[in-house]
Amino acid sequence: MRLYKIYYFGYTDDVLKQTSKKWVEKHLLECEKCQEKLKEIRKEEGQENENQKAQIDYLKKIRRQNQIKSWLLTVGILSAILVGFYGYKFLVLSHLAYKAERQLRSENFYIEKIASIGTQGEMSIDKTWYKDGKYKCVSYIEKDEKITQTFETRYGNMMENTKEEYFINEETKTARKETLLFANQKYALFGIENPIWLSNTKYYHFLRLGAPFYTKITTDYEEMGHLYYVLELEHGKQWIDKDTGLPIMRFGYQTNTKYYKHTKIPIASLESIEQYQYQFETVTEQDVQMPDLQTYEITNWNWETEIQKY
Repeated sequence: MRLYKIYYFGYTDDVLKQTSKKWVEKHLLECEKCQEKLKEIRKEEGQENENQKAQIDYLKKIRRQNQIKSWLLTVGILSAILVGFYGYKFLVLSHLAYKAERQLRSENFYIEKIASIGTQGEMSIDKTWYKDGKYKCVSYIEKDEKITQTFETRYGNMMENTKEEYFINEETKTARKETLLFANQKYALFGIENPIWLSNTKYYHFLRLGAPFYTKITTDYEEMGHLYYVLELEHGKQWIDKDTGLPIMRFGYQTNTKYYKHTKIPIASLESIEQYQYQFETVTEQDVQMPDLQTYEITNWNWETEIQKY
């Protein structure tokens, strides 16, 4: 007597009822042929299980590879977008810095800066004439188109002594000669504040590479469609002429606040606005000529000496 196949598979799969299971086990003890058949079935099932496991492992491997490819593709796309965005900002800042540097090579220019100050409608006017290293800076405050306060006129000569400046008051016939801590540089007269602009700091290259990360760049059209880049830094915005790389307007670099008398309670607060105008090859030698100081009362001021006192 031999067992039916259904009993073999039912026994190996452990799905037989208890009575049938006992009967099969009793028969197997007495029948060698059925024992051999059971061994063959178990061997075949073992091989089949191994094949199924191998297939499952293969499918898992394929799935992991596809997941890795998907992640790598996503990272690659995001990296490409970030690199492209960074590259665009870096090129814009580099382009503006290059344009500004070309303007800076000029040995003849006039700059006028108009800035709002306070909350009473006052305007600060700064005018700078530069020719062949010599420069003159005039500053005054204006309200309702009337000059309300004037300041000393500043003279200097970058070709002769970059650390000396003269502050002259022609009304009182007094002059103050100041010896500076650091040498004057032409770009300081322009008011350039491009974060990628040339710097004397030893960390310049690191700051230059990092500038696109902390500078927001947009575009703006003003004055008959002329294109400007708007550079937005933490402390304010500045409009930069695309063609010259020079600032045309700056906003938010200073906040002017008016308080109630004898309190710190603000009445009004106003963000400062600075506007710039430039002219090239229009300055004459007379514009930058310092007056004869023979009849002036002259005092000397050395910043290094004064700082050492403290």
